[in-house]
Amino acid sequence: MTASPLFSPQNITPSQQQLDIQTSRHLSIIVDANAGAAKTTSLALKVAEMLALQRQETGRYSPKKILVLTYTEVAGLAFRRALEKIGVAAELIQELWVNTFDEFALYMLQDLEGGRARLATSPEALRDTIAQCIQEVRARADRRGDHHLQLPGDEGSGFYEHFIHQSLRVKGKLVLPKARWLGENIDTQLADNTGEDYTVLNVLERFEHLRRPSEEEPPVFRSPGDATYDLASTVGDMSVALPQNMFSRWPGGLHLLCVDEFHDMNEAMFTLLRRLLESNVQASFCGVGDPDQVLHQKAGAEPKFMDAMYFAQETGRQASRMPLDGSYRFSVSLAELAGSLASKAYASFAKHQTQVAPFFYAAPLECAQKIVEDAAAWLRAGGRMNQFVVLLRHPHQSVLIENFLLEQDIPYRTYPFPTYLHRPEVLLVRALLSVAHPEFELVTSLSARHRMVQALVDLAGVQLDFAESETESQEERLNFAVKEIVHDQTLLATFLKRQVIAKAEPAIRRRLEAAMAVVATQQGDAMFEAMLHALDMPGLAARHWVERQRCADAVAHLEGLQQAAKIFDGAAAFFRHVNGLELSYEKQSDAKARKNGLVLCDIPSVKGLEFERVTIPFIARGEFPADDGGTMDDERNLMYVAMTRCSRTLTLMFSQTRPSAFEEAMLVR
Repeated sequence: MTASPLFSPQNITPSQQQLDIQTSRHLSIIVDANAGAAKTTSLALKVAEMLALQRQETGRYSPKKILVLTYTEVAGLAFRRALEKIGVAAELIQELWVNTFDEFALYMLQDLEGGRARLATSPEALRDTIAQCIQEVRARADRRGDHHLQLPGDEGSGFYEHFIHQSLRVKGKLVLPKARWLGENIDTQLADNTGEDYTVLNVLERFEHLRRPSEEEPPVFRSPGDATYDLASTVGDMSVALPQNMFSRWPGGLHLLCVDEFHDMNEAMFTLLRRLLESNVQASFCGVGDPDQVLHQKAGAEPKFMDAMYFAQETGRQASRMPLDGSYRFSVSLAELAGSLASKAYASFAKHQTQVAPFFYAAPLECAQKIVEDAAAWLRAGGRMNQFVVLLRHPHQSVLIENFLLEQDIPYRTYPFPTYLHRPEVLLVRALLSVAHPEFELVTSLSARHRMVQALVDLAGVQLDFAESETESQEERLNFAVKEIVHDQTLLATFLKRQVIAKAEPAIRRRLEAAMAVVATQQGDAMFEAMLHALDMPGLAARHWVERQRCADAVAHLEGLQQAAKIFDGAAAFFRHVNGLELSYEKQSDAKARKNGLVLCDIPSVKGLEFERVTIPFIARGEFPADDGGTMDDERNLMYVAMTRCSRTLTLMFSQTRPSAFEEAMLVR
């Protein structure tokens, strides 16, 4: 029998399943929720009920006694919006402790370390440290006669990317800290027992020593996820002091501890959760998730942490499993499709209809045309453009779509990747063209010139001359160059020749000079293709970026440019047009139109959100599911997340020439 709720929400009528979760008096509950089943709203109801209980028992609210942990900042924002929607007072929402695991860990570690480490967000920022680790591990292996290591012979072997990707999972699983706690050696037996690469384990052990020489001081740098790993490594050893004895900020006396996106939990996160529960034995716990939405397997995420038996075994708490199996977001048409893809029962309680519209294309251009046609129709019908989202499997797929949107003056924004107009490989090509031949106009946009200088320096990998003092940092020298060129764009040619080409490595210099020579000496439709061939972006990208997909994106961006240029009377006309498009894009930004415009986004970034209209283009063999080394389960989860963001109209764009495995699995014909 369900107890009477203390909190009565506004704007919604909770289902019986939601009421059961809200009023449950079980000390620990795990909510198994299908996508669109209002799991975030249900978690908000649970928090609101605890606030009401605090008021009933003590006469006042105690929001600081509630901690909500999420995987992403987007999930945290969605949770706060859910609280607003159901009528929780704004001042209470403001005081609630809502953090990502990484934010929580950083807050705790700052207490111990006394500061924050430099954030390294790109694989390229890790390259030098990895190279140093390889050298040191090789020297140690030579001394010990270790023949089991398979260290790379050169940087281009792909080991750097392999190491970065594998170390995410190894750190998520806490392989090295667990070995340390148990007194185990980093040997082939550990590799066999954990299923991890022996070479990666050795390089990572050295990498972590260089990254974090001391636990009492800030590391040299941290990448996303490292804070969670560092805190778990510090508090996870059950033989050492309790966290509340190590950290003055460690939360105690909590009334409620909640975890959203429970399905994306890894061992490091679960270690923090377990320690929090040990420190707050009287606190209620509620975790919500959907095992079919696991997107972070590469970081060690596993659905096993949602298993009630595993949870009880690891925490000593018996957990009650509660369902949220019906969708309020979309009707039965999409529920059946999602259920077919995920191989599970899927009900719908939606009071509106959801249209699922398959579209079959022969050429990628047709996808872009269709999206623009649908967007224009949506706009004419009074639809809110920020509720029209195009979900891309790869960022480079935005090029054709962006060109058509800009042509039709339809406001849009890209997230979390930049517009292709601002991609460094595109800016490099534009710079070379504008300097090599007077027919190509110099770039009008001031912000584009700024980004162009940065792109030239980064892709060429050069160190700039100082402007006033030898003590100037590279950043200060770059800022001076930017200021000069923004003020006088004719200086771009001098900068390119004297500071970039002259200082670049011979292999890069040859590419840049060859590309400019083509522009200066050739004419006609074949010039642009020849120029790109001379530039050799595949080779240039491989020298600059660590990850194979980023290199492929760079090549694809320029291929997209080349395809878009074919409808113009020569490359010069096309790039004059691009200059105009860029000004149009910035005008949209100045008018804040893009905030309310169509959204071009990758799939992981919209998890936890919903939109009225969702389009998933380029569902083709090799594109989606992607051929990038992931598993079919990874791709299926991505598709499941993408399609279940929709409430009203879902458009699935399938290739006729390269049929995707999803076409048959989703039974759309």
